[in-house]
Amino acid sequence: MIRTLLVLLALLSAGGSATAQAPVRVMTGYSATSGPHAVLWMAREAGLFEKNGLRADVAYIRSGSTMAQTLVSGEIQLSQLGGPAMLSAGVAGMDVTFVAVALNTTPIVIMGNVSKMEELKGKSIGVTRYGSNTDTSARYAIRKAGLQPEKDVALIQLEEYGNILSSIQTGRVAAGALADPFTYAAKKLGLKEIADIAAMGLEFPFVGIAAKKSYIKDNMDTVQRFVRAYSEAIALYKNNRELAIKVTSKYTGMKDAATLGATVDFYAPKLQRVPHATLGGLRFVLDEVAVRDPRAKNYTPESFMDTRFVKQLEDSGFIKSLYPKG
Repeated sequence: MIRTLLVLLALLSAGGSATAQAPVRVMTGYSATSGPHAVLWMAREAGLFEKNGLRADVAYIRSGSTMAQTLVSGEIQLSQLGGPAMLSAGVAGMDVTFVAVALNTTPIVIMGNVSKMEELKGKSIGVTRYGSNTDTSARYAIRKAGLQPEKDVALIQLEEYGNILSSIQTGRVAAGALADPFTYAAKKLGLKEIADIAAMGLEFPFVGIAAKKSYIKDNMDTVQRFVRAYSEAIALYKNNRELAIKVTSKYTGMKDAATLGATVDFYAPKLQRVPHATLGGLRFVLDEVAVRDPRAKNYTPESFMDTRFVKQLEDSGFIKSLYPKG
């Protein structure tokens, strides 16, 4: 009798252990096929979600604004998207925040058939969608040239980087907001670099992980596991060039070795080892959003950054352990 009870207890214990260790399912996604979104791809392809006890379903949802809508609806729990889309949703009253930011500058370069921004007066620039990273970057470059967006230079929504590049070639737009690997491809086609936004010193939350605050409150452990996997993926991208090239090729569809290598070499040093959002970057985006939505003036950058998860990884020494060579 005692032996039978012990066997039953052992089975119950084993079953409970298996249940505790079962991967937690989470829906995630990315909003563009440009280089910095490779962090999420790396986490998926290298099995980093499974390593951290997660079963992550990764979806491609075109454009940051659409991704933000999907996040707010609850269809996706942790979204990889840019600051403009996330903060626009937050300013509109949605309970969203960044839990990590991998890239705190914009890699957007304005490429086209003219030689300088001033020559775009009366012409048009292609962007993915209004309120997106490309749109915000293009408007910044236009204003820096002393021109007014929409009044002096039209902005045309073209959905994807590939569409922007082809539209420049066909003359539908005079220029476009592109990021590597498409920037590199544009140069090979003979298009001119008109403005390098990052070189202008812009601080900008270009790609990060956002979640609803209500989801975070009820799923602290899941979010911590996700941010841990994401931080590992950043390190893997920075430390394993060959894998980063392979993964970038798979998700962008590009095969040219030189283009892929240039893309990884461009982004690897720019990705944040410690993926915190920055006050300056969020403040810039809030100011941009305020142009269209005055409610943005009622918010501070701190309203949209939850630093607890990255801080835990930093304080524990985990992030440092990902870079043993210093």
